[in-house]
Amino acid sequence: MPVFAAYLAIFATTEHAAAQPPLTSPSAADALARARITLSVEEQTLGTLLDQVLRSVSAGETPPDEYQAAPIRSIWMDRRVDPTTKVSMTVAAQPAAQVILDLTRREGLALFPLPGVLVVGRDEWVDTTVARLAGGSPRSTGKNRDAETISVRWPTGCTAAELLALIVSAPKSNTRTSKITDLVSWQETAAKTRSGTSHVNWLPHDIWPAGSLIGVERTTAVSLVLAQFDLALKRGTRLETLVSKTTDDAAGQPNKQMPDLPTGVQPWTELPAARAFPLNYRAGDSTPAIRQSLADQKPRSSVRATGEHLTVLATAANHRHALVAHWNAIADNANPNAGNPGNPPAKAAVFDLKLINKAAGDVLRQLAAADGKKIRIEVAAELASEKRINLDGTKKTLRQLAQIVAESAGLAVQWGDDEVVVSKP
Repeated sequence: MPVFAAYLAIFATTEHAAAQPPLTSPSAADALARARITLSVEEQTLGTLLDQVLRSVSAGETPPDEYQAAPIRSIWMDRRVDPTTKVSMTVAAQPAAQVILDLTRREGLALFPLPGVLVVGRDEWVDTTVARLAGGSPRSTGKNRDAETISVRWPTGCTAAELLALIVSAPKSNTRTSKITDLVSWQETAAKTRSGTSHVNWLPHDIWPAGSLIGVERTTAVSLVLAQFDLALKRGTRLETLVSKTTDDAAGQPNKQMPDLPTGVQPWTELPAARAFPLNYRAGDSTPAIRQSLADQKPRSSVRATGEHLTVLATAANHRHALVAHWNAIADNANPNAGNPGNPPAKAAVFDLKLINKAAGDVLRQLAAADGKKIRIEVAAELASEKRINLDGTKKTLRQLAQIVAESAGLAVQWGDDEVVVSKP
């Protein structure tokens, strides 16, 4: 038996075989790598901007096939990262994945795609979180992933305990319809029917901002909540053992004397060192780039082509290098004329543009550059081009966006083949 196959066989039979992301995780972010977006914002919060980029891509997605990971529709952020950190960014026709990478790297953060959700946080926390997931298996193909898929939403002020109880109790949802279970409605229904609500009394009383998990595997969602407290779910744990059922008014109230952890939950500090795990990348144009990205990384990774897939056995940190190479190759393949000013990739594409207090002239320069054109702002239009504008445009070509921006500042724009001219009408 080849060394790579033997390693996988041993890995699949060990006690920690389930501690890894699903094999198909890389494909969850393929849409982010293909889609190009245009936006310009100043002093926007990090959490809001990440969500905005995600929504601009998911709005135009087609449902995935049964062997593809559920596309990313939610952000799961490390609770030790401040989502209200203010950021500014101006991009034109950039792959959404690259925009998110730039945003997170600027704040010293890492990211990792999982079916339905993008994990964002400190690099060590992200790596440990994905390596400790209880939902994946080396033998999982991705088919029938909807069996335990959930979609939940919660408001600001929700506690970690309330969210965990909601995740465990929420009905299954199909990722193609994404019927969402809302925390407040779920609690109100339980109160009206006097059926009692599930609650958790062993987690710290931590209050969280509003959020959602759409089309995420239930066990993965539980693992993500636990990871916020450096905890992991043991293999084979029945999720209902993590919650209690009560109709008392005290349900969900913080427990001042924290009880012991359930037998199915274990602190990261008590677990052995995280191991390398396999993920499947689509074989093709990204194969050379993935191999090159891993060539100098330690510890050494193993790469094997199997049919339409490239199976990579690597640590979480090394997988992050491979993912970036994979996304870049997808973006280039989706836009074969990238880098050729004569045939700019964005020419026939449509984009979303979010502007908050941006100078019209700066935005017009970005749009012209994205279409491979020079720009000339006439002297009479220079003062007006400094006007600050706000705008929220969706599904527009670069030319249409330029016209909207110009009109907002009282300007006229001529979108020529080689040059964009901005003038005062």
